[in-house]
Amino acid sequence: MKDNFRSLSVDELKKEVQSASEEVRKARFQFGVTRSLENPKLIHNQKKRIAQALTIQREKELAAAGKLKQIPPKAGKAAPVAKATKGKKK
Repeated sequence: MKDNFRSLSVDELKKEVQSASEEVRKARFQFGVTRSLENPKLIHNQKKRIAQALTIQREKELAAAGKLKQIPPKAGKAAPVAKATKGKKK
């Protein structure tokens, strides 16, 4: 499930960061006490959500201040692909 953080307001993003941080704290405590987690990927996924929310929050702050520079995607040629060689390596 991919969250759409761009549609949230700054206050909602802060609440999202707080709730994800709380879940990480609880999962770490549970792991510290019992040395087992029901879902070991939980900590990784929640930390990723925190990073995404903080990134979008920072982008919104910079856009509001007029300091965000939009970088257009590169158009044209795709990245060159390495050719496979036949035979022995020299």
